[in-house]
Amino acid sequence: MDWTGIRGEVFHNVSMRRYTSMKVGGHARFMVYPADEEDLAHIVRRLETHGISYRFLGNGTNVIVNDGLIDEAIIRITKINMLRKKKVNDTWAVKVSGGITLNRLIKYCAEMGLSGLERLYWIPGTVGGGIKMNCGSFSSTISDCLEYVEILRNNHGLLRIEKKDLSFGYRQSSIGRTECVLFAQFALQRKDREEILKEMEYVSMERKKRHPMEYPSSGSIFKSVGNEPAWKFIEKAGLKGLRIGGACISEKHGNFIVNLGDAKAKDIKALIEKVKKEVFELFGVNLVEEVELWGFEEERKNL
Repeated sequence: MDWTGIRGEVFHNVSMRRYTSMKVGGHARFMVYPADEEDLAHIVRRLETHGISYRFLGNGTNVIVNDGLIDEAIIRITKINMLRKKKVNDTWAVKVSGGITLNRLIKYCAEMGLSGLERLYWIPGTVGGGIKMNCGSFSSTISDCLEYVEILRNNHGLLRIEKKDLSFGYRQSSIGRTECVLFAQFALQRKDREEILKEMEYVSMERKKRHPMEYPSSGSIFKSVGNEPAWKFIEKAGLKGLRIGGACISEKHGNFIVNLGDAKAKDIKALIEKVKKEVFELFGVNLVEEVELWGFEEERKNL
């Protein structure tokens, strides 16, 4: 493919192990870093013209990529940086690029004495990825304070969509796979900076106590079932510590699969399927993945 005219960076045959928190995955055909929103639109049009599939990747914290070749272009907007605030009536509006990490945004808000997002501290992803999956923790979700997003939707250019025109559910939103959250604006409230930092410290300590942060993982593997967290079913089934290859269900938290060092994507996928089967047979409960599985589509077709 001819990349003439693209102002960003283009890399070929890139190992996805370097770009996912689970540290597994094969090689992507292309990885592209647009210079700005115009460059991004140009890249998407070029890929569609050539019939090349593409996906948007943030920090790769909620993604498990299959082994082998990923015959797609992976687009990362992490080099498009914008973070600013302004006063709007009784609230403060903070506008941010979708490729900025959620932690960076939360730290910025804390320094400014702006409250609303601090309970999401240490969710290890980007703002755009967090909005797409409506990430949440400690009874808060990223959509709670959201005002609007600006997304790139195929060849329709940059569209501003108000929160009321989007739908958000438990770990999901109406923003599509091939849509990119380029910018988002949040409405936040003034609060004492020390109180915000204290809340962030509490969240951080709780995460360290509950989660196996000493190994690579993709966070929670399965969604809650009704009001019951998935880990309860997994632990009741006696599956903590179950291992396939280098993938293991964490002894610390039953809804985490960790990479002990030499795991393959196929090991993780097999462990996911094993857990789903065991939990269904014991409790009649269908567990649904919270993580995204990339590059496994052909395997599903052949089942």
